[in-house]
Amino acid sequence: MNNNITFVIFTGNEEKRIGYIIRNFIKYGEVLVFDDSSTDKTAEVVKAAGGQYIIRPKTSDDSFAESQERFDFVKKYVKTDWIYWGYADNMAPKSLLDKVVEVIKEGKFKYIRVPLFTYIYDAKNPSLKGYSPMIFRKDYVDFTDNIIHGMGKFLGKDHEILTLPSRKEYAICHFSLYDMNKFILSHLFYAKAEAQSKFNRGKKFSVFMMLGALIRYFVLFFKFSFKNGVKGLMVALMYSYFRLMVYVKLYELENDISLESIENDFVKSKENILKEIEQ
Repeated sequence: MNNNITFVIFTGNEEKRIGYIIRNFIKYGEVLVFDDSSTDKTAEVVKAAGGQYIIRPKTSDDSFAESQERFDFVKKYVKTDWIYWGYADNMAPKSLLDKVVEVIKEGKFKYIRVPLFTYIYDAKNPSLKGYSPMIFRKDYVDFTDNIIHGMGKFLGKDHEILTLPSRKEYAICHFSLYDMNKFILSHLFYAKAEAQSKFNRGKKFSVFMMLGALIRYFVLFFKFSFKNGVKGLMVALMYSYFRLMVYVKLYELENDISLESIENDFVKSKENILKEIEQ
């Protein structure tokens, strides 16, 4: 089936999930899996399901943000005009895929903003509803100077952007697989990367910005996840804590705080204590 779209999926040790993703998209176009050196059976599962397995090389940019260098590597393998840019925890309903095929054939738009419903702890009610421009013509997006969680810059006109209604039939389902341990470990890396990005761009720490971010993220998540009861409350609190980690790390970067600098201060205090004893 030639629908002029290629499904680009990024993975890292996703043998348990990637099979579902390929089954989700394979009838609508070629599925290219760009893998970050998995040590499990991701490659075998991808090939058995009909996808193309490609090892993604290390790039000069070691941040979590997608870069133009990575994008250029991906485009070498994409034969169609359109790209779906996703991950092993994202799935699309048939109604969305049929709509995308229709939009591509019409030729009016170059960039599709898709509803993104995130499910954490519970698959019945989303913890967050948002949008992501995950579907676009490959020559209309530039990832130069992209920031973490960013999807590059659209190079076309405003009237070439289609925003689909925020309804379940058009929404990407983001099955975000976290328990507390995985959440803290994963988001610690994200927090460090985001804080470093802010620091590099000259963003300054502010108590008011930090408190505002904590409140905003709690409200953002709880207004949807409250339907999941206690689990929804915990999700909102965890994401509020994530924002705290970002700003604490930004403060540490601004003030050159590290374990070494802290220990150096402790050494001075220890020497003062010993001075009185050893006189």
